[in-house]
Amino acid sequence: MPRRSLVPLGAVCLVLVAAPAVQAQSPLTFQQALTMARERAPRVAVARARIDEARGRLAGAQVRFRDNPVIDASAGPRWLETGNVTDYEFGLSQTFELGNRRDARIAGAEAAIARETAVSDATIRQVVRDVAVAYIRALLAQTRIDVLRAAEGVAKEALDVAERRFRAGDIAVLDVNVARGSAARAASQTRAAEAERAAARGELKALLAWSDPADPQPVGNLNDLIRAGLDIQVVAPSERPEVQTLVAEAAEARADIRLGQAFKKPDLGFGVRVKRDEGHQAAAGVVSIAIPVFNSGQEQVATGTARERRAELERSAVASELDLRARSARATFTLRLSATEPLERDVLPGLEQNERLARRSFEVGELNLPDLLVIRREFVETRLQYIDALAEAAVASIDWQMAAGVLR
Repeated sequence: MPRRSLVPLGAVCLVLVAAPAVQAQSPLTFQQALTMARERAPRVAVARARIDEARGRLAGAQVRFRDNPVIDASAGPRWLETGNVTDYEFGLSQTFELGNRRDARIAGAEAAIARETAVSDATIRQVVRDVAVAYIRALLAQTRIDVLRAAEGVAKEALDVAERRFRAGDIAVLDVNVARGSAARAASQTRAAEAERAAARGELKALLAWSDPADPQPVGNLNDLIRAGLDIQVVAPSERPEVQTLVAEAAEARADIRLGQAFKKPDLGFGVRVKRDEGHQAAAGVVSIAIPVFNSGQEQVATGTARERRAELERSAVASELDLRARSARATFTLRLSATEPLERDVLPGLEQNERLARRSFEVGELNLPDLLVIRREFVETRLQYIDALAEAAVASIDWQMAAGVLR
C-alpha cells in the first residue's frame, strides 16, 4: 500500500482558536491501553481460565489406571455339628484397559488444551480490537470537544461584536438575536460532545476493568494509529487462531474415535483372594474379562466421526471467510484513507486564514452577520468532517490489522 503524507492531527488543532486547557487526571497512551487489555481485561481472564480448566482434563487422562484397586471382604460364623467357626474371605483386584485408551484420552485432552489456547488467543485479539476502537472513539470525542469549544468561543466573540455594533446603531436587534442563538447552539453542541466523550470513556473503562477513580484520558495522534495499517502483511489462515481452534477440535474428535475403537477390546482384571472355609485356609488367583458385548464405543466413534467432518468443513469455510474479510478490510481502509485527502489538500491549509479574514470583515462592517454565521458554520463542519474522517480511517486501520491477523 503506497505511503502518503498525512497532516498531523496537532496541525488541525492549531488552526483553532485556543481552547481552555483540560487537566488530564489519568493520561493513557494507545500502547498502554492495549497492554492493559491483554493483561487484565475480564474477557481475557475468563478465556485464560478455560485453558487451566482444560489442563484439569489432562491431569485425569494421564493417570496410569482408569479404575482404582478394589478390596472386598466378608466374614461370618458357620454352625457345624462339632461347634461354631468363623469363616472369612478377602480379595484384591485391579482392572486393566486394553487398546491404548489412556493414550487416546491424553491425545484428546492435549487437543482440548490447544483448542482453548486458540480460543483464548482469538479472544485476546478481539478484546484488543475493541479496546483500540474504544480508544479511538474517546480520542475523537475529545478532539471534537476542542473544535466545538473553539467554535463556541468564536460564536461568543461574534455576539460581543454584534452587541457593540447594535449599540453603535450599525445593525438591528434581529442580528443580535441571531448571534445569540448561534452562540447558544454552539454551547449546546459542546455539551453534547462532552456526553459522547463520557460514553466513549465509559466503554473504555468497562473493557479494561478500569479501577482508577479518575477517568482515562487518551493521549496521542490519530495519524499514528492510521500509519500502523500501512505496509502490513496478511498472516496465513493456517496460523490464525480461528483456524487453529478448528484444527484442534478435529484432533480432539480423532482422539475420541480412537477411544471409541479401543472400547471394542475387553477389560482384564487380575486379583488374589484369601479365605478360610470350615477352618481350612486357602488362596487363589483371580482373572476377569469384561466382554464388550453391548457397549463397544459406538457413541464415541459416531460422534467423533461427525465432529471431525464438521470441523474440517468449518475450517475450510473459516479460512475462505478470513481471506475475503481481509481483502474487504484492506479496500475499506484504502478508501477511508483517501477520504481525508481532499480536505488535507484543498481546505485545511487556508482554513485558519479564511476564518480570521471573515471575522475581521464582520468587525469592520464589510460582512453582514448572516454571511458570517454561514461561513463560520462551514469552517466548523469542515474541521469536524476532517476529524471524523481521520477517526474512521483509524478504525479502518484497526479493522484491517485485525483482518490481516497482525493485531494481537
